[in-house]
Amino acid sequence: MYRFFIILILLSLNTAAQNRLHISGNVRDSITGEPLPFANVMIRGTSIGSVTDMSGNFSMSLTRGKGVLLISMVGYNTYKFTYDEKLKDTTLTVLLQSAVYELPPVTITGEDPGVAVMRGVIERKIKQKERLSTYTYDLYTKFIVSTDTITAGRSSGLRDTTIFSIFESFSKGYYKEPGKYFNEIYRRRQSVNVPPQANFVAFGTNINLYDDIVNLVGEEVYTPFHPDAVSFYDFKLLQWIRPIEGNTIAKIKVTPKTSQRKLFEGIIDVDGINSVPLEASLRPNRAVQLPFDASLLYHQTFGEFENEFIMPTGLEIITYVPVDIIWLYSARVDVRIYNVAYNYAFNPPVSDEIFEQRRVEAAKEADKEEEEFWVQNMVMPLRPEELSAYEEIRAVRENPDSMLVNSVFEKYIGPVTREIAKLDRDPFTGFDDFFRFNRVSGLNLGGGYKFLFGERLQLITKAGYSFADKKLNGEVNLAYSFDENGKYKISAGAYSRLQRRDEIAAVGERTVTTLALLFKNDYGDYYYADEANIQFEYSTGQLRFVRRNQYARPFSVILGFRTGNNRSALVNTNFALFNRSGIYRYNPLIAEGKMNSVYSELNLNYNQFRRVGNLGMQLRGEYSDPVRTGSEFDFEMANATVYLRTRTFPLWTLDLRVTAGRAWGSLPPQRFYSFETSASSFAVQGAFRGLKVKEFYGDTYVSGFMEHNFGEVFPGLIRIPNVASFGVEFIIAANAGWTAFSKTNSYRNINPQMRSTEDTKDKYYLEGGLGFNRLLLFFRFDVSARFTQTDQPIYFFTFSTATN
Repeated sequence: MYRFFIILILLSLNTAAQNRLHISGNVRDSITGEPLPFANVMIRGTSIGSVTDMSGNFSMSLTRGKGVLLISMVGYNTYKFTYDEKLKDTTLTVLLQSAVYELPPVTITGEDPGVAVMRGVIERKIKQKERLSTYTYDLYTKFIVSTDTITAGRSSGLRDTTIFSIFESFSKGYYKEPGKYFNEIYRRRQSVNVPPQANFVAFGTNINLYDDIVNLVGEEVYTPFHPDAVSFYDFKLLQWIRPIEGNTIAKIKVTPKTSQRKLFEGIIDVDGINSVPLEASLRPNRAVQLPFDASLLYHQTFGEFENEFIMPTGLEIITYVPVDIIWLYSARVDVRIYNVAYNYAFNPPVSDEIFEQRRVEAAKEADKEEEEFWVQNMVMPLRPEELSAYEEIRAVRENPDSMLVNSVFEKYIGPVTREIAKLDRDPFTGFDDFFRFNRVSGLNLGGGYKFLFGERLQLITKAGYSFADKKLNGEVNLAYSFDENGKYKISAGAYSRLQRRDEIAAVGERTVTTLALLFKNDYGDYYYADEANIQFEYSTGQLRFVRRNQYARPFSVILGFRTGNNRSALVNTNFALFNRSGIYRYNPLIAEGKMNSVYSELNLNYNQFRRVGNLGMQLRGEYSDPVRTGSEFDFEMANATVYLRTRTFPLWTLDLRVTAGRAWGSLPPQRFYSFETSASSFAVQGAFRGLKVKEFYGDTYVSGFMEHNFGEVFPGLIRIPNVASFGVEFIIAANAGWTAFSKTNSYRNINPQMRSTEDTKDKYYLEGGLGFNRLLLFFRFDVSARFTQTDQPIYFFTFSTATN
C-alpha cells in the first residue's frame, strides 16, 4: 500500500512540474550587442513580471497557458513573444531596436515643457493615493557586498574586486495606509559567512521613489514626485522618444533648485500621454550626508497595473564607499541591492495585526534548503561571478589557510570577537551577563540563557558570581504572551542581584564596565535587592529596533507589583588598569528594609534607549504604603519625560526634552532622582556635560535640554578628507536643571554628601555649548561651559556617539 502512495505523490509532483513553464533569456542592444540591464519583462494583462540583471539576463516561472511576454525599456521598441500551452521551457535571445529620438521644439514660455509633464505625473499620483488603501506583492531581493582583495582576504580573479557576501530572499509584501509596511520572507539563502538570522534583506516598496520622501541610510530625501516637487526641482525636457508602438516618452533632467534641502538629481523617463513614470536614474545631492562620502546611484523602474495603479517593478541601488580613516586605514566597500516586485494585488483586505510585527520577519520554513525552489522561482538569475562567490566563500570558511591574506587579526582575534558577538544574540541574554565590572562587585562572571516553550512562553535564567563582594547572584523570569504577536504579556520573576538606582539607559553596563575597569570612574549607584515581581504589559504598533537584539513598540503600558528586601552595598575593590593612585567614588547608603510597591509605566512613541519618533512621552509612577502594600516604606513618586524634534529649516532640526519628577512622603535614597551626566569625558544625548557624576540629587527635580542642529551650514563646503569627508554638523546646546529635597523627607540625611541644586547659592544648574557632529561619521565633540556654582564659566570637552 505504501508503494502506491509513493507513486501517487511522485505523479502529483511530476504533474505540478509539467504545469509550469520556465522562460529565461538575454536582452541586448540590436546594434551594439551590449547587454541591457533593468529592462522590464512582463506578462501582458497580469502583474507577473521581472527585470533583467546587469548582464541583461532574466528568468520567469509561469503557469502553462496562452499569453504574451513583453520586454520593454526606455529608448527601445517593445519586444513581444507570444506563447501557448504547447511551448516547452525556452531561452530567448532578444535584440531590442532603438526608438526614434526627437528634440523638443523651441518654445518661448516661462515654463519648461518638462515641468508640465511632471505636474501631470504628480497630479496622477495624488489621485492614486486617494484610490489605493492597501496592496500586496511578491518580492525578490539580492544584496551583494564586494570589497578590495586585501580586505576580503581572498581573490575571485576579478581584478581588485571580490564579492565578500551575498544575501538573497523571496518575501511577501503588504502595505496599508497610512505608511504601514510589512514583508515576510518565505525563502532566503546567503553565503556561509553570514548567519541566517542576519539575512533580513527585503527592501520592499518602503523604498519607492514614487513616494513623497525616501529614507536613505537615515537621511530623508524629498523625491521628484513630492506634491511640492515643482518648488524644489528644476525639470528640463531633454528629448521625446517615439517607439514604433506605444506612447511618446519624455526624458526629463532633474536638478535641485537649492543645496539647502536633501534632494535628488538625474534623469526621469515619463510616458508623456498617460503621466506614468517609467524609469528613474538619480543620485542624492551634496546635502544628503552619506557615510564616508559614499557615492550612490538609485535606479528604479515602474509599471502601470490594471490601467490605474503605478507601482515599482525593479530597484537597483549601487553604492561605492571609500573607507579612509585618519590616513591609518583604507579600504573600499561596494554594495549592490537589486529588487524585483511582482504579483501585485490592489485594495485587498489586509489585517492591522500584520503590522504589529517587525517590518521584516522570516517564516519558519524560510531557511529550508530546497534548490528546486530557487530554480523554479528565480526572477533575476545569478551572474557567473555571483555563483562562483558562493562556492569560494564556502571553501575559504572550511579551509582558512586557503585565504590570500591570513592576518593575525583574522586568525586569532577575529574568531574571539565573533564568539563574543554571539552572546548578544538569542538564545543568550547579552554579554553583560557573562562579564561585567564595577566598584561594588568587582569582576562578575556568569551567564544568561533564554528558553522558548512553543511560541508564547519564554523562560530567562541568569546566574553569576562577583569576586569582590563574594556573592552569588541570579535571576529567573517567566513570560507568557496571550497573542501570537506578543501585544499582551504577563511575566513573573525573582532575583537576587546588585541593583542600580540611576537610569541604566543613560550609561549602560558595558560603558560602566569599561570606565570602571580602566579609570576607576564608576557611574552607577548600587544596592542589593532580593525581590520578586509580577507585571502585565500591553503594547501596540509595529516593532522597532532598539539595540542589539531588542525590539519595542511605540506604545506600551506596564502595571506591576514587586516585593522584597533592599540592603546597602559598599565599595569592595580599588582595582583598575590605570589611575592606580586614584580612589572610587563613594557608593551611597540606602534605607534598608522591606520594599513592597505597585509601579506603572506609559510609553507613547517613546523608548528610553533610542528615539523612535519626533514627538514622544513617558510617564512612570510607583506607590508604596505600609498598610496597602505591606511595605516598610511610605511614599508616592511620579516622573515624566517629553521630547520633541522639529525642523526649523530644511536642513536644520530642533530637539527639545523636558523631564520632571516629584515624590510625596519619605522617598528612600534608593529612589532618589539625580541628573544624568558625562563620565570620563564621555556623554550621551540628554546628559549634562559640565556636571560631575552624581553631583546633585533630590526627591523633586526638573530639567530641560535644547539642541539646535544647523546641519552643514554650507553643504559640501567643509568636508575634511579622512576625518569628516561626509560633512560636519554644527550644534548649539543649552541645558538647565533644578533639584530639591522636601523638608519632610526623613531619609535625606542618611548620606550627608548628597545635595541638591536648591542647597547651592545659584539654586539651579545651567550650561551651554557648541557641538561638532559626525566626526569620523560616528562621533560628536562638544565644548560646553558651566555657568552656575562657579564665579567664572568653566569649560568642558566631551565626546559622544553622533546624534541622529
